[in-house]
Amino acid sequence: MTFTSSDPESRPTSALAAAGIVAPLLFLSAFSQTSQAHGTMEVPESRIYNCFLNNPENPSDPACAAAKAVGGTQPFYDWNEINQANADGNHQALVPDGQLCAGGRSKYAGMNLARSDWQATPITPKADGTFDFRFYATAPHSTRDWIFYITRQGYTGSEPLKWGDLFEFCRLGNVPVGADKRYTLTCPLPQLTGKHVIYTTWQRNDSTEAFYTCTDVVLGGGSTSVWADEGALQAQSGLSAGSQVTLRLFNSSGNDLESIVYSVNQDASAADWAFGFANAVNAQSQYARIGVLDPASDTITPVQSASGNRVYTQANLNLSHEVDIQPADGNQAPSAVISASPTSVTGAGAVNLSASQSSDPDGDPLSYSWQILSGAGASLSGTTGANVVLNLDAPAQAQTVTVELAVNDGQVSATATAGITHTPESTGNGDYDYVYPAGIGSYVPGETVVLGSDGNRYQCRPFPEGQWCNINSPYHYAPGTGANWGDAWIKL
Repeated sequence: MTFTSSDPESRPTSALAAAGIVAPLLFLSAFSQTSQAHGTMEVPESRIYNCFLNNPENPSDPACAAAKAVGGTQPFYDWNEINQANADGNHQALVPDGQLCAGGRSKYAGMNLARSDWQATPITPKADGTFDFRFYATAPHSTRDWIFYITRQGYTGSEPLKWGDLFEFCRLGNVPVGADKRYTLTCPLPQLTGKHVIYTTWQRNDSTEAFYTCTDVVLGGGSTSVWADEGALQAQSGLSAGSQVTLRLFNSSGNDLESIVYSVNQDASAADWAFGFANAVNAQSQYARIGVLDPASDTITPVQSASGNRVYTQANLNLSHEVDIQPADGNQAPSAVISASPTSVTGAGAVNLSASQSSDPDGDPLSYSWQILSGAGASLSGTTGANVVLNLDAPAQAQTVTVELAVNDGQVSATATAGITHTPESTGNGDYDYVYPAGIGSYVPGETVVLGSDGNRYQCRPFPEGQWCNINSPYHYAPGTGANWGDAWIKL
């Protein structure tokens, strides 16, 4: 199996394009073990998505760092799976007070932390009093309803969020999803001021599964804004002198409307060039601004930060944008590709990892750097070179071992990650089809037998209960250990 640094779930060429950035030299995190996961709020960014975008391995944001201390980094990479498989609209029954931002799941407990420093996005309504929320759905679904709640005026966040802290302000039905896997959800903003939490439930119509999102915002009392929030400007790497950064604006038909080019005159950190670029755009553009919005004055001011600025366009024009980065001397970033064989291991074993399919469009020689991001009992035969071996000790329980490759062409780097499914040996309890969770998505109700992490065999229940066997939610359905495993499995 091959893992590349091109994310097929994003538009158009990199994982950062979801925020309107086409930046070949920036950090690319491409492989995810969340193919069954489904989405989160992108504009304004949800609490967990903000942590994912801001260096999940070493968060500079204090709230994200505290969340990492609670649950590690994996929840950040699985930003699109805060869900309940059996919700069926009964959200308050399944998601307890104090656990709303985690959707009632212990894996995401860090999102529930009562902190005053969760990064909040200032938002203001359009002239008609509405705001266009944008939800990024890695796997779109037919929808029963979207429900938006917001904290009451005076909410301080001194305690984990409770249902009693919220009131509903918007409810939508089956809104069509765009070709870019984004739902545009237009809701009237309530007449509130200050910092608040918006809580969103997304109930599927084709399943009982539902998804939950906490988004921190700052409201300005319902005053309207001439600016539409287009998402964060993410500058995750410094630029050398001679590089160019271009803001491209497109009208509603997708035609070029305006381009603002910013030249980097001297080597600059990510925060420095982002600040300079924002000032250049604000001085030259007729239709866009970059910075931090002050809802009271409806002005946008740049800050010297790699991730603290946001892109805004004139709300009445329905514009879209890209940020293109051209490194100095026309150098193009390399492409990082990991080949792994095998991609799953039972017990102790080894995996051959190769970066030989990585490439550089300029033909520059590449250097390689490997590291293990997660996984117990895992080690590498080396950290440099195109080919290394991942050695795995026999695990106590099923896990995913995540390895990162960074390739560098002498000027810029690109990264890719690969996940290896690692499961315990059979305890001799008979034949089975898979070692759980390998094979999820292909289990046959009434037939498939798996080996659980407790060493016992489990058979997928007959239809219709058997449909839960294929839900990738170990907290609920891992055979023998999940909170609701008996709904999906029969112990043999």
